[in-house]
Amino acid sequence: MTFCNAPINNMYFTVHGTVAPCWLTVGAIDRWSPERSIKDIWFGEHYQRIRDNISNEVFAGKCAECKKDFDNGVWPLAKAYEQFTVKEYPSLMELELSNQCNLECVMCSGVLSSGIRKNRDKLPPLPQIYTEEFRQQLREFIPHLEELRFNGGEPFAQKIVLDICEDVAELNPGLKVNIATNGTVYNKRVQKILDICNIHINISIDSLIPERYAEIRINGDLNVLFKNFEIFHKYCKDGDRDLSIMVNPMRQNWEEMVEFARWTDKHHVKLWFNTIRYPEHCAIWNLPNEKLKEVYTTLKSDLNRLPKTNYNYDKIKHLIDNQISTWLLDSYVSDPSE
Repeated sequence: MTFCNAPINNMYFTVHGTVAPCWLTVGAIDRWSPERSIKDIWFGEHYQRIRDNISNEVFAGKCAECKKDFDNGVWPLAKAYEQFTVKEYPSLMELELSNQCNLECVMCSGVLSSGIRKNRDKLPPLPQIYTEEFRQQLREFIPHLEELRFNGGEPFAQKIVLDICEDVAELNPGLKVNIATNGTVYNKRVQKILDICNIHINISIDSLIPERYAEIRINGDLNVLFKNFEIFHKYCKDGDRDLSIMVNPMRQNWEEMVEFARWTDKHHVKLWFNTIRYPEHCAIWNLPNEKLKEVYTTLKSDLNRLPKTNYNYDKIKHLIDNQISTWLLDSYVSDPSE
């Protein structure tokens, strides 16, 4: 097994049509178009170059960032691809097919939110890159997949996502389909997809406080999210499917991180923390040393009051003792006066 299996088992498609082994490397590998098919890309020279680099332990560009995380004891993105089989066709695909979204989150951008692009960026809508032809090409790959992931925008609000899910129900009904959702969209079409597919759900929640949630997830209502959470929770529990809560630790909400461990333990669902590097005004990693010290010591104190039997104890401990502590140490290096 190489340091990273993504180049040999995964394809990540972005809203711009770029394709790469993971979201860190998007934009640097290849591009889908009616003239360059999914098959052309997977078996093409650009993907092979990345495979050769990783095989020869050459970590160029964004791959170097992932290797640095690994060397520092921080879970690298590469870890996400360890479990998937290596074979002729990809065993995993991650699709960002549209930026259509009903929210305008403060840490997001117009690339992944149609509302931000219109209202904050004052730009015209992104072109819809992925056509019916893309959907038809995907049919060849669906039977070989072990998992299909939909990210970007709000997948439950995107017709192409729901259409592809119907293809999955026809071609590979047991396929694990993982959808990253903000949890605020639920309707009859969504319920139909839940009924005919093996849907696993990641819900992004960045605050358990209604006012703060509304400030971070603009246009969102925490009460609506909690109502839909109960529907998704029952669906996943009854079908023995994964339901995970995804949290973005940021300047706006870092005090709540241990509370998320308590909340997810109460509902017995998995908890994962994303790393927000940009936009920098939302990030924690670049805070001044004194503020980072406050973040670390406050969360560490809260962690010490958390029972080690908590369902997600290891996740919150890793966030504090590995990731935030590493940023704190880096801040001492960058500020020799400390």
